[in-house]
Amino acid sequence: MSTLTDGSRRVAIRSLSGIVAAAVVATGVAFTPAAPASAAPAAGELKWKISQQFVNSLPVHTFTDGASQDADGIVTFPNGAGSYNTDSGAATVSYAGSVTGTFVNAGTEYYHVTIADPTVTVDAGGAGEVSAVVSAANIAFGPNAAASTDPARVVVTTFADGSFSSDAGSRSLAATPDWAGVLPANSETATGLGIAADRPVEGQAFAPAFLAQVTAGVRAHFYASGAGSDANKAPAPFVAAVSPSVDITTLSVSYRGGVNLKVAGENFSGVTEPGDDGVYVGVAPAGGLPDVSSPDGMNAFAGANWVPAAAISGGKFTTTVNLPTNKLDRKTSYSLYTWQAHTHSNPSQDTETPVSIDWDKLRGPAEVKAKVTKAPHPNKKGKLKATVANPNGKVKPTGKVEVDVLRKGHVIKRLKAKKLNAGKVTFTLPKLATGKVQFRVVYLGSKAFKPANKTISHKVTRR
Repeated sequence: MSTLTDGSRRVAIRSLSGIVAAAVVATGVAFTPAAPASAAPAAGELKWKISQQFVNSLPVHTFTDGASQDADGIVTFPNGAGSYNTDSGAATVSYAGSVTGTFVNAGTEYYHVTIADPTVTVDAGGAGEVSAVVSAANIAFGPNAAASTDPARVVVTTFADGSFSSDAGSRSLAATPDWAGVLPANSETATGLGIAADRPVEGQAFAPAFLAQVTAGVRAHFYASGAGSDANKAPAPFVAAVSPSVDITTLSVSYRGGVNLKVAGENFSGVTEPGDDGVYVGVAPAGGLPDVSSPDGMNAFAGANWVPAAAISGGKFTTTVNLPTNKLDRKTSYSLYTWQAHTHSNPSQDTETPVSIDWDKLRGPAEVKAKVTKAPHPNKKGKLKATVANPNGKVKPTGKVEVDVLRKGHVIKRLKAKKLNAGKVTFTLPKLATGKVQFRVVYLGSKAFKPANKTISHKVTRR
């Protein structure tokens, strides 16, 4: 059996990943020269060893959904999501992943405990709890019958001293869980859990709901039973990071109006360093925040807006961002970015969220014109010139055009589609019998322009 050693160091967490060094603003907003940025902080994570006893006595650890463990036995639960009121300090943040601690001897598993998807909740006074989806099992050994529990969310531990730090704008909650006095010895709850008289010693225990959710064969690892290992059983301190996040709603998409996005942010701080004033919200190519320390870097943004600190209440804000059609390239993937205003003093407000654009709704109108430049006859072919124009700009449409020849509303001949060249194309008309005909010129559209058509009439004579 292997045992991991305890590590006494506290693990510092910072609230959100980001890249780049400085900041400016968006189109229409003046920028300020950038200040040096702090090192990029980690994404929202919960760092918690559970307890030294969990490391020592359930030493075989397995993980799911991105959870991991360092050499000191500290488990990282990733992907923190939830809410944090920057005014009151109250927060509820849920994390992903699970850790299963197992005791195995001579190839036989005796017991295990799984702690999954923890949630940290704290009120404005710093008191709170850690809940998780917990399950456990043990085989029959000693006085313990074989038993197991189905996964259920319970309070694992509580704390009374939670406090947020905001070093360089990071927001992380550090707390030491309650231990002494949690479950009074000889209480009805302790007796109901099968805990011996005068135990837990000094009421030292994890939360009663957690003790009830683990099986009797493993329960003594989580309360002071008078054993020499009791000092290892206390729940370990933890650090829970809170990350800013945004939700994007597409309000409208049209060729003339561009893309209008509604952005709702949570867990943001308007001021994290002296001189800060809110955050910027902008859309640029995906893959990392552009260099926003100069006007040249801001040219990458299709649209941006400033949210002043006064508009951020309880960590929340809403704003709209317009992306003009002529600022977008359908070959490019875009993201919405946030960063600290005005000098990007630190990356704690950095986020990147993919933006989905309905490119079909952004296709511009096309105008089709047609003219018979050489009249067809029963014994002679003719010519037709088609032009496809952009009524809203200088960019000429590309793509293909086809021509239908009609008599009395019925297609008698469809000419093979031809590509536009500088917005123009010429067709050879077939020999046609005398009488009234129509030529329907059809522009088939492109990624940038909508389909369009034009029908002209012509009278075929013998000359």
